[in-house]
Amino acid sequence: MQILELKRLDNEGRTVEKVPGVRMTANGLVFDKPLTIEEWKEVGHMLKAARTATLWWEADWMQYGKASYNLWEEALDQLEFDFVGGKYDLLMSLAAVPLERRRPGLRAEHYLFLTKLPTIKEQDKWAKVAEVEKLTPMDLKRSIAQGEVIRGSEERQGGVNTIQELARSFSKWLSDVESRDPIENWSKEKHKELLAEMKLIVDLVAFLQNEVQG
Repeated sequence: MQILELKRLDNEGRTVEKVPGVRMTANGLVFDKPLTIEEWKEVGHMLKAARTATLWWEADWMQYGKASYNLWEEALDQLEFDFVGGKYDLLMSLAAVPLERRRPGLRAEHYLFLTKLPTIKEQDKWAKVAEVEKLTPMDLKRSIAQGEVIRGSEERQGGVNTIQELARSFSKWLSDVESRDPIENWSKEKHKELLAEMKLIVDLVAFLQNEVQG
């Protein structure tokens, strides 16, 4: 069984030293000695940092393999990674963001919206705004659309309620559209335009499906 030492990370996610007395395995954490409450809390901070960094790690790992090996796709299959469809596109989008432009106060999910902006200058401007204002990813998306800082209900009510509100808004929009001009009557070009506008949502749905099925 592979056992890895738990590592301390600095504010930018870089390994600085190992945490004595704590190791991690595929099945759990191993505590080789009693911990103080502060040491135990530190382990929690590192676990939280690892959880938010996973998408970045996967993106950089896959990009390295793609750039380095001809048989990288076969290796993914052998390792039983399911990086296809929407998740593949999301990871490639994240991997294209240089390390020096990844702000420690933002999650990978923020950059799923930032990378949609047309210029590096705009991406960096909104990344700074998001970090300073402590915007959630969805609040960042709304702020970019409105051109000013917008805070939605996600922080006050939680992600589930926000998703429900999004679903209700979409249902209302669809009902309004269907009453005036049913989608099945649209031309192929209009269908393509709608898919282009909703690509981020389509990609996110594909990503979530892969996560659930994986």
